[in-house]
Amino acid sequence: FEQLVRLGFAPARDGEVTRLTRCPLLGAAAEEPTVICGVHQGLVEGLVESAGGAPEDVELLPFAEPGCCLLRMPR
Repeated sequence: FEQLVRLGFAPARDGEVTRLTRCPLLGAAAEEPTVICGVHQGLVEGLVESAGGAPEDVELLPFAEPGCCLLRMPR
């Protein structure tokens, strides 16, 4: 979670979901969401794996709500 803060995503936890309320690459993500959001999912998977979690449990839902993406990941 702290890594997402440092990377500029401004995460906000809400139960089992984390809202990413800011995107450090928003302009590029709006134009190429498959690429940019895929990189962000891979980044979170790597963070989860390095913490001993299961990267396959990471789910990023790009632009799922107005002004944010939703992230489901193990705690």
